[in-house]
Amino acid sequence: MILRDVSWEKFVRGKCEKVVRREAFGVRVGLHAARLLKDKLYAMRLYMVRHGQTAWNLEEKAQGHTDIPLDPTGLEQAKCLGEMLEDEPIQVIWSSDLQRSSKTAEIVGARLKVPVEVMPILRERSFGDWEGLPYTEVGRRSGVAATEQGLRSLYEACPPGGESLQMAWERMSEVTEMLAKEPRNTLIVSHGGVSALMLSQLVQGDLKTSRAFRFSNCAVTELMRRGDATFQLVRFNDTSHLASAEPIKHAAIR
Repeated sequence: MILRDVSWEKFVRGKCEKVVRREAFGVRVGLHAARLLKDKLYAMRLYMVRHGQTAWNLEEKAQGHTDIPLDPTGLEQAKCLGEMLEDEPIQVIWSSDLQRSSKTAEIVGARLKVPVEVMPILRERSFGDWEGLPYTEVGRRSGVAATEQGLRSLYEACPPGGESLQMAWERMSEVTEMLAKEPRNTLIVSHGGVSALMLSQLVQGDLKTSRAFRFSNCAVTELMRRGDATFQLVRFNDTSHLASAEPIKHAAIR
């Protein structure tokens, strides 16, 4: 789904810098509107991408911190992603240190000629002893754990040796706090689960909101940071560049 406002972008890029009061698309632009246009021109851009496809995605297994490499389709997806982002004003890439993300970031970074900063904090939620299990089984065990431990919600259910959703949410809050101050246009390459958590925080949602978001492999989600440090969603889960990479339709989300 693409939410890009093309008419605004064309106007901003071509007209904004000299706008104080003038006619634009037949509309009188006032001082307040000019300030809004300036914000659009100079706003920090954030791009969020889930890594390319892996064998465990195809098998719908929980990967978590298990370091599964990209499969051939995932490598092709990363190449298509680099081509698609070549004209975007990206200045730095932040990547999870797990190889399915770091390899995706490496391929894109080489294409864009921008540095890649590897950040372990961007790892997927850890499923501990449950990694490698089908997501259906992870869900069942989470329900059992929540009942047996008398938890208020599934968000607090923690796999043995792993993280609960609540714990992962708190970890991602450190990242979104950094993004509120980051001056560079940034591409984040990470994982489906933590991307949903970050996006929910960036649009002022909560943990429940995060369950509404699903990220396809190497799809692009773009946000713009406003002057008040809040984020506006520009496009979500754009896969238009992956037609030649044969992405799977129902891959596990992480």
